[in-house]
Amino acid sequence: MGRFSLLLFVLIFLVFSCGTGPQPVNSDNPGLSTPPAEKVTPVEPVQEPPSQPVVQITIPEEKVFDPGSISQEMFDATKADVQALIQNLNRIIRARNYNEWRTYLADSYFEEISSKAFLDERTDELYKRDLTVATNLGRDPRRVQKKILRTPKDYFDNVVVPSRSNDRMDDIDFVSENRVKAYTMDTRGHRLVLYDLELINDKWKIIN
Repeated sequence: MGRFSLLLFVLIFLVFSCGTGPQPVNSDNPGLSTPPAEKVTPVEPVQEPPSQPVVQITIPEEKVFDPGSISQEMFDATKADVQALIQNLNRIIRARNYNEWRTYLADSYFEEISSKAFLDERTDELYKRDLTVATNLGRDPRRVQKKILRTPKDYFDNVVVPSRSNDRMDDIDFVSENRVKAYTMDTRGHRLVLYDLELINDKWKIIN
């Protein structure tokens, strides 16, 4: 090999030797190079929202009324009071005294009988009753005039007065310590509700 060729070979060897740097050696296998370590980004821990306190709602048990808790003395005294009240109501109704009758009604019941829905239903019932009466008497039902109830006084004059002026009370039931139902017995021995009464401010008031 000539001197020029030898110099050229040495130059090429040096160039390639400088372009290739040393590679890290894998400690487990010296013959393998270790790849550069990846950069690890730290992950912040996720903070959970604070837990809400558990609120327990206690629903009080509804006290069930026991009619057996009413003594015989209280039953007899209440029955006598209600009997006297109904007899007084009969007198008031026969006299067509609307204002005094009104004082025997609980506010909630007066509000109910003042509603249009209530008066409309009683209007229809009254008209059907008048048709039946006319038919039973042999009259032409087409000549029956429908009475429109627009006020509680209309209800009193056209429904209460004709039907409630001679009520007879035969029995009572306690619904609660301050509420009773008054009954009358029909010819078949069935109990019919006359009044639903509640003791309000120490006075018995009609609630239904």
